[in-house]
Amino acid sequence: MKPCKTQAFTLVEILVVCGIVSVFLGTAILLFTNFRRGYSRSEGTAVLLQDGALFIARLRTDLNNAVIAPDSSGGAPAQLSATPDQLSFIVYSSREARTMPVVYRYLAAENGGSIFRREGSEKERELIKDRVASLTWQTELERFLEPESTGSGTVRLSIGLDIQLKMRSGDEKPFTLKTSIFPARLNRQLNSP
Repeated sequence: MKPCKTQAFTLVEILVVCGIVSVFLGTAILLFTNFRRGYSRSEGTAVLLQDGALFIARLRTDLNNAVIAPDSSGGAPAQLSATPDQLSFIVYSSREARTMPVVYRYLAAENGGSIFRREGSEKERELIKDRVASLTWQTELERFLEPESTGSGTVRLSIGLDIQLKMRSGDEKPFTLKTSIFPARLNRQLNSP
């Protein structure tokens, strides 16, 4: 009778295979983690861009409907008012068939500011929450004189907007959105005789 020879793996072979498998597993986990982190970052940036674009579109729509309306007390016409933390003006609402005040308010905070909007006597709504690093809006009134005339010309009002949005978490730098908005209806009223 011949003795039966069994073949088995040696301890060294098992350790080499375990080492190779652990290197592959570690590499796969590292690649997956980096992919997930990059995906989250790009998704967060897309949400910020969408929030910023919706805010600017809403502000542009409101400013295009801004009008010079007489004060309710019969005094001077109400104008566009801009302070560092608030932008207010009067808009004509076709839905309500009347003029009403619109107020945009910026609430700065260390972790990230927020932007609110209130129309008429409605409750204030939050447009961007805890993601505004900084916000400035400036009004500029330009007068273009006619070459032959002595005092007539065209007036153009514009609002310059500079907003920096940032992620809620992470160490990414905030990105800036800049635009100038020219309120069409308000400019027509300023230039009408």
